[in-house]
Amino acid sequence: MKSVSRKLLSSLFFLLLALLFFIIAVSSVNDARSTCNDSIAECSQDFETLMDSEISRRFLAEKRYISNGALRRDEPACNGGGRGEPYSSSEGCLPPQSNRYNRGCSAYYKCRQNA
Repeated sequence: MKSVSRKLLSSLFFLLLALLFFIIAVSSVNDARSTCNDSIAECSQDFETLMDSEISRRFLAEKRYISNGALRRDEPACNGGGRGEPYSSSEGCLPPQSNRYNRGCSAYYKCRQNA
């Protein structure tokens, strides 16, 4: 009778031990899958530093402050744009037009030359 109860106790012990390991494994998987209640940027902030890519290097290299040049008063942000003059009329503030309309003219339309 003692051997049956000893086998039963040892079987029960190993069953409880296996159940304990299973519960620990399931809880660690749930921790890894936990949902984030913050914004997407805050949730993925931890993963951004773990990524090994050009984007993560750019995130880490960017400055997180305003430069002293941006804090100077009464100076335009670009070469033009004096006092009372809008930036759009000054040279150097706006980039050149990227897609200029220059189709030319075919002989079919009988356009004047150099138009």
